[in-house]
Amino acid sequence: MSSTSVPSDIRQPARVEPSDAQKAFRQAMAHLGAAVNVITTAGPHGRCGITASAVCSVTDAPPTVLVCLNRSSAMRTVFERNRHVCINVLPAEHELLARHFAGLTEMPMARRFELPVWDRGEQDVPV
Repeated sequence: MSSTSVPSDIRQPARVEPSDAQKAFRQAMAHLGAAVNVITTAGPHGRCGITASAVCSVTDAPPTVLVCLNRSSAMRTVFERNRHVCINVLPAEHELLARHFAGLTEMPMARRFELPVWDRGEQDVPV
């Protein structure tokens, strides 16, 4: 497996307060219907997960999906370095799980993976 190189100017992005227009746009987009997913990774750089609705198919040759992570996310580096992910599409009854992985509860990351909903997939990635 080859390693990836991340330009140093995007490793530690500056934190910028969103403008009123950006806040209004985000609020409007929050009403847009979309599937809710928990994206997980595990490997030598750690195990973590996030809640995401920004997931879409790109092509079937080769099978490719697009998952959007915020550049300022503390977990972005873990995902990039592990290079293995699982897209877990959640049914409605897993709303609380989605809230945990969105950081909307006080549950620590390690405890989130102790919940009785997980199996281990390829490369030990939580499924």
